[in-house]
Amino acid sequence: MDPHAQRELDLLTEIAEGDGVTQRLLAKKLGIALGLTNLYIKRLANKGYIRIVNIKRSRLKYLLTPRGIAEKARLTYQFMEYSLGYYVRLRETFRQCLLPVSRSDNRRVLLYGSEEIAEIAALVLWELDLILECVVDDEKSGTLFLGHKVRALAEIPELSFDWVVLAVLNGGEGLQERLRELKVPDDRIVILK
Repeated sequence: MDPHAQRELDLLTEIAEGDGVTQRLLAKKLGIALGLTNLYIKRLANKGYIRIVNIKRSRLKYLLTPRGIAEKARLTYQFMEYSLGYYVRLRETFRQCLLPVSRSDNRRVLLYGSEEIAEIAALVLWELDLILECVVDDEKSGTLFLGHKVRALAEIPELSFDWVVLAVLNGGEGLQERLRELKVPDDRIVILK
């Protein structure tokens, strides 16, 4: 889904859910500039997706029109279709990366990452009958992820595992360097690409 359509969907969703939302609040929720929010609001109004109503002299209310509701539904469907396709492609990529690991005698995996990407990687680990031994993620250390206490990267020398699977989309090379410093052999690190 292109970023423009995603932003329109986000705005339509916020307008549909929020009573009395302001452009400033919309800008903050969506993480975009106020001027850009104003531009999007005007475009949505020109397309007939929202109606702008004056409540008070300096207060506006945004209402979704029937056409806006239909567009929101269309964009939501498009987003879900895109997300499902992305999930399927990512899962297949992980499967291809982890297939050699599943053919080895050593099956215990340390998973680095505790976000949605790591959840997909964990699913593939289970499908390939690999053992999720522990989870490491410096940013989430001390929390629980799929029933495992998330550890810090510095704890790796104390942990027992055969393979390290980096379930991150960005920064894998930097993590690989830090793992080398912790004496993890390169041939035991799997970067999910």
